[in-house]
Amino acid sequence: MAQSIIKSVTPQMQNGIHKAWQNKFTGKTNYGFTIIFEDGVSGSCGSEKDVYPLLPGTAVTYELSLTPNGSNHITKVKKLEPFGGIPGNGNGNGNGNGNGNGNGKSYNDPGVVRRIAFSMCQTIARQHYTNAGISPRSIEDVNTLATIYNNWVLSNVLENDPHMRDIVSRRYYALQLAVECIPFTGLGITRMEQVIESAEALLRPLKQIGHAAQV
Repeated sequence: MAQSIIKSVTPQMQNGIHKAWQNKFTGKTNYGFTIIFEDGVSGSCGSEKDVYPLLPGTAVTYELSLTPNGSNHITKVKKLEPFGGIPGNGNGNGNGNGNGNGNGKSYNDPGVVRRIAFSMCQTIARQHYTNAGISPRSIEDVNTLATIYNNWVLSNVLENDPHMRDIVSRRYYALQLAVECIPFTGLGITRMEQVIESAEALLRPLKQIGHAAQV
């Protein structure tokens, strides 16, 4: 179970109509949304309400899984009831003491950070294959590439570093941006090693800003 703060929620539209389907378990109509969290995770989610019931800025817990086509699926989004404060997000929201889930686990919990990082790296690996025009032979090919990227994202990051989540998220954001640059053929980014080299180059400007020097 991960936790973060909702950054935005937008309806999923099909031919100008809000995407909807019948929930096979409840028989009720569900509506599709794209949700983005402030930890960088995004994906599709559903609600019985045609207006999403939780507003941007709400601290929540959620579960992340992958659909058969490799896209992120967000479920069990629940409002986080503060217990001694809500998690800080690096933007001044929350008091940053990391005890917002009521069970003593930190928002900067290494296990949570690692799970989110690997999920992001799976998404990045899928994007690499898509943007490079290469078809993976199996899901394990995607997981193997994700593992390589994840090892780079987590390399030399101390679990007791109070900025662990920030450092890790900056790295997978840089990887994601590097992969998105693959279609720019003039940059010559095709191989995994070149993606990592490009991500490192994209991180350099951040090293001049605050504690981002640690990324």
